Amino acid sequence: MAWTVDRVAAAAPDSASEVAGRRLAVPAPWSATGVDGGLLWGQCRGSGRTPYQVSIDTEGPRYKCTCPSRKFPCKHALGLLFLWAQGQLDGGDGVAPPPTALRAEPAPADRSAATEQTPEQRAAAAARAQRRIERVSAGMVELDRWLADQVRGGLARAAADPYRWAEPMAARMVDAQAPAVANWLRRLPGVIASGQGWPERLLAELSGMHLLARAWERIDDLPAELVATVRSRIGFTTAKAEVLAGEPVHDRWVAVGVRDLDEEQVSTRRVWLRGQRTRRWALVLLHSANGAPWEMPLPPGSALTADLHFYPGRPALRAVIGASAGDAEPVSGWRVAGDTAAEVGRGWAELLALDPWTRQAPVLLAGTVGFTEGRFGLTDADGVTVPLTGPEEILWQVLALMAGAPAVLFGEWSEAGLLPGSVIDGRVHPL
Repeated sequence: MAWTVDRVAAAAPDSASEVAGRRLAVPAPWSATGVDGGLLWGQCRGSGRTPYQVSIDTEGPRYKCTCPSRKFPCKHALGLLFLWAQGQLDGGDGVAPPPTALRAEPAPADRSAATEQTPEQRAAAAARAQRRIERVSAGMVELDRWLADQVRGGLARAAADPYRWAEPMAARMVDAQAPAVANWLRRLPGVIASGQGWPERLLAELSGMHLLARAWERIDDLPAELVATVRSRIGFTTAKAEVLAGEPVHDRWVAVGVRDLDEEQVSTRRVWLRGQRTRRWALVLLHSANGAPWEMPLPPGSALTADLHFYPGRPALRAVIGASAGDAEPVSGWRVAGDTAAEVGRGWAELLALDPWTRQAPVLLAGTVGFTEGRFGLTDADGVTVPLTGPEEILWQVLALMAGAPAVLFGEWSEAGLLPGSVIDGRVHPL
C-alpha cells in the first residue's frame, strides 16, 4: 500500500531532511526509477557526475543510498518516497531493480536500542553535537557584540543600505549553525521599510536577539522547557520520531484556521487546531516544495479525532498528528465561547512570559466587527475595540460574514492587532 505524504514526512529524521526531500520530489533530477510491490528504486542527480543510487523497501522500511549522508532516510530516499506518495512514481522507465536494492539499510527506528548505533557511532554523534554547541556559542557572542555596536553607533545607518547592513552577521550565523537567527537577521530590512516608527520596531527586534544571546549564555541554568524554546529559536531541530515517541494528547481537533507562508522553494502552511474537550491549541506545519499540491489531513472547518504529539518547549504549541480514528469530517453545531479583549491581553502577557520571542498567538475573540474612520475593528462585550489587521479583502469578508451580529472570530494575535483566520458560528468559515 502506498504511503501518504504525511507518513513520508513522519519518517524524516529531522525537519531539514524533510524540506530537502520535498525539494527533490519532482521528476527532473530522477532517472531509472521503478516500483515493484513495496520496492522502490531510482537514480538521483547530485552535484557530481555520478548520480546517487537509491533503493527503498517500504515493507521494512529499509533504505539504501550511495550518498555520503549519515541520516536514515537521507534526503534522496525521502525525495523518492514523496514522489511515490504523490503518485508520480510508476516505474514507467521499465528498469529492473538494481542488484543492491534488496540489501537496503534498516531505518534506525526499526533497530533495537542495543544495535541502533555502535559505540563509535554514538561517540562520533556526541562529538558532532559538541562541535555545534561550540560554534553556536562563539557565534552568539559575536552577535551580542554586534548588537551592542549597532545601538552604540545609532540605527540611522541601517536605513542607508538595509539589505546589506545585517547580511554579514546573517552569514556568520549560518557558519555558526544558528539558521533561525540568520533568518531573523534577514527579515530586518522589512522592519526598516515598514514606515513611520521603524526605529522603535527595529530596536525591539535587536533587543529580542540580545535576550536570546544572553539566554544561550546561561543555557545550563534554565529550566528544561525553556532550554527547548531557546534551542528552537536558534535553529536546533527535534526529530519527528522523537516527538512521536512522546505522550499523546487525544481529542477531537478542529481546524480553525490556515495561513500560508510562501518562500522561494518551499512553502509552509500553518494549520491551527483547537481541542474540543481539552480546549488546547495546536499548530501543525505542512510543507510544499516547488508548487506541489498540499496534503491536507485536516481541511479548514473540519475535525479529526486523533492523538497529537507536541514538540518540546514552552508553551507547547507545535504538534505532529499521530494515530487517528477515521477521516476528518466537517464541523457543525460547534458552539465555542470567545474571550474578551482583556482576557486576550492577559493571555498574551502570560505567553510572552513563557516565550518572549513569540510573534503571534491563536485566540478566539467574541464581539461585533465594524468599519469606522477607515479602520476595521472588533468590539467586545465590554465595549473595547481591537484593531483588525491583514489584507483589506479579507477584512471586508469578515464584515460581510458577521454582518454586525455578535460572533466568534479566530485569528492570530500580535502587537499590531488581530489577523483574522475564520468566523465561527456553529460552523467554521475559513477566510
